Amino acid sequence: MSSNPYELRFNLLSMAQGYLQDKQEQDKDFAYQAWDLAREDGKANMELWKELQPKSYSIEDIKKKATELYEFVEQK
Repeated sequence: MSSNPYELRFNLLSMAQGYLQDKQEQDKDFAYQAWDLAREDGKANMELWKELQPKSYSIEDIKKKATELYEFVEQK
């Protein structure tokens, strides 16, 4: 059974959001590891902490990723 267009859009948006959430988690884990190394080296400061923080994703980012995913669906 195939999805109707609304279900397809919803699923693509959900997949895109999930992808971006996973990427943000990975970036956050990396930031904590880098912060721990900087603390060990005595180079930790607020400026570095701010630089290490992952960028939050926006609705536009979700729509862009969903569009990328949809390109796969369009291919025959």
